[in-house]
Parts: sequence; structure tokens; C-alpha cells
Amino acid sequence: EAQECEPCHRSCHTCGGPQYDDCDTSCAHYFFLHEGECVDDCPAGYFSSENECVGCHVDCASCDGPSFDDCSVCRNPKAVLHHGECLPKCPDRFYYDKTTNECKDCDKSCLTCSGHEPSDCLSCSAKKHKDASGHCVWDSQCSPGSYLDQNGECRQCHALCQNCSGPNRDHCLSCKPPHLLLSDTCVKSCPLGYYAEKNSELSCGLCHFGCESCVGRHSQQCVTCKTGFFKHARSCEMNQLIYLKCEFLKANVTC
Repeated sequence: EAQECEPCHRSCHTCGGPQYDDCDTSCAHYFFLHEGECVDDCPAGYFSSENECVGCHVDCASCDGPSFDDCSVCRNPKAVLHHGECLPKCPDRFYYDKTTNECKDCDKSCLTCSGHEPSDCLSCSAKKHKDASGHCVWDSQCSPGSYLDQNGECRQCHALCQNCSGPNRDHCLSCKPPHLLLSDTCVKSCPLGYYAEKNSELSCGLCHFGCESCVGRHSQQCVTCKTGFFKHARSCEMNQLIYLKCEFLKANVTC
């Protein structure tokens, strides 16, 4: 008896039968392979990569990449989200935003704060104090573009600094446009391994540890990869054995 070709389920690229769970190891465009089935959206705890669903890091309830700092929602409801990482609490210079469950930047004048405004400071860094309005000001307030020296006198910042903590180019706290703040120094453009932050602070952010160059901090925002990593879709991945070891050690850029 002659055999006839029957169509696969619409989600399958290739199949062994007509049902959605008869798909082989590949799915049609806009579908993703998950546990042997082709689905139109990856479930919680997974992210889409190419045409398949890949598991998030164990800390993440949802994510946009495989690493511990790619979380968009934390698995532990008591954890807070800080630059994609799930932490017990927000670090200094950040405050907890209940509406987004994220750590957000304090104003640069604050050490700790309850919000993003300069008047939301809870404590101040060395040689500063809170005034009556809640702002952190120098013990002897200096004008913008100057700093307080050891003798209590206001001195001019380096020419590239908008604000500073000392006279040298590596004492900058913010930069005069169009320069960007890299650590404590003002640069014309961000070097390899960093990207220009798209905010009002004019600063360089650190790329994900596998990226040589990038357009953002997440693993799937790599442009080129470091030696020892290979490009997969938009992310840079390492040898699986090294990856598992790094995950166990909570890998950093030296991994």
C-alpha cells in the first residue's frame, strides 16, 4: 500500500507524527524547543536562545541569559535585584525600590538613601554631613567644580571633572560633557570591556565577563568575545566544563 506524506504540527520544523509532541529536535520559526515539545513561549525559569528554551541560573525565577547576573526576577522572594544579580540587600549607594523589587542608584552625594533625590540621603560619605533639607554637603561647602582640601579650603578640580574629591584627573566624581566617567577618571570613549551607560550620568559600565566589547551589561549584549569564549547567538559562552566550575565558584571576570 502506498504511503502518503502528512503535514507536521504547525509548531514543528521536522516531526515523526502529526501532534505537537511529535516534533523532532528542531522547531518552526517563532517556536522554541522545550522538553521535546515546540512551544510558542518559554516557561518561567527559561529564556529563549536560537530556537530552544534554556534554563536560567538557579537564583533566577526568570532571566534573559544563563548567568547569575542575568536575572529579571529572583527565585527567593526575600532577595533584591541588583544589576541582574539576586542579593540579600542593596549595597551602599543604592536603595530598594518596592515597585520593581530592584536596587536603584542613590544620588551621588549620598552614601545610603531612601530614594533617588539628593534630599533622600540617609547617611553621607566621609567629610560630608546632612543639612536641614536632607542633602549631603561638604563640611565646608565648595562650589561645583571644586573640592575641599585638607586645610578646609576649596580648590579647583581637574579641567575634565564636573565634580571631584581631589586635584588630579583620577579624583573625578562626574565629568564635563562629552567625557565619560570610568571609575574615577574622565575619558573620551569607553575602552574595551566597557559600554557607554544610556543615562544622565555620562559613565562607562562594565561588560559581562565573557564579552570583549558590548552594548550593555547582560550576557546577551556582547558584540565580540574574550579569548577562550565563543559567540553563540548574541552571547559569549565558554567551554561547558569551565562554565560549571565558574558557576560553582560564583565566577567573575578572572574566571
